[in-house]
Amino acid sequence: MKSKEFRFEGLDTKTELKLALNLILPGLIVMIGTLALTNMLLPKIHFLYPLLFAAFLTLSGCMLILKQLAKRIQAKEWVVVINNENLTIKFQNLQYIFNLADIKMIKNLGNAGFRYLTFITNKDIIKIRVGNTGLTPFSSEKDIEELDEFVKYLMPYIRENFNQKELKNIININVFPNFGVYVLKGDKIKYSIINKMEPWQVFVFGIGLFFLILFLLIQFLFYYFDNH
Repeated sequence: MKSKEFRFEGLDTKTELKLALNLILPGLIVMIGTLALTNMLLPKIHFLYPLLFAAFLTLSGCMLILKQLAKRIQAKEWVVVINNENLTIKFQNLQYIFNLADIKMIKNLGNAGFRYLTFITNKDIIKIRVGNTGLTPFSSEKDIEELDEFVKYLMPYIRENFNQKELKNIININVFPNFGVYVLKGDKIKYSIINKMEPWQVFVFGIGLFFLILFLLIQFLFYYFDNH
């Protein structure tokens, strides 16, 4: 494999998680504050309307905050160097050096506006996050294209040495080039309960979980306002 270098901006999982944690407090303030205010001003309105309005404001506010927080991160560049069959990946103060033969699994998931690329080796789990959507505003379209080029460059090796995992729970596995989970030939492919579900089953499960959380939130708010 010829030597080649790829550069693109994104985040790792730890940095992405830190950003998400920073949204919890302002999100709760906006959500509870909006519900409390609408309850005071419009006490007779059906609870669903202020709830939807509060959810919209919370999501919009979190997206704005997230965009500003992402701008403050100076070191967002991933540098990937392929030299023969050796791979060097650098991000901030992290550096991973390994042979392609050390890779056990590759996950290239996401959607049209973001990529979740993960390498699992004998020693490390490297999670690369690149996206330009409202909830992943830390890259550009060019960065996404560069990441796709990197995966494309690896595909001849991947097709020769890996089996592709069947993802029954994914509606569209062709959402972007080379989407999928690849497991080293000879290793057993394991499926979780979610992996075994059909897309409609995942949808029903997600909706059910959403309404359960919504029900518990409503019960808490009713209890709070009835006692204050």
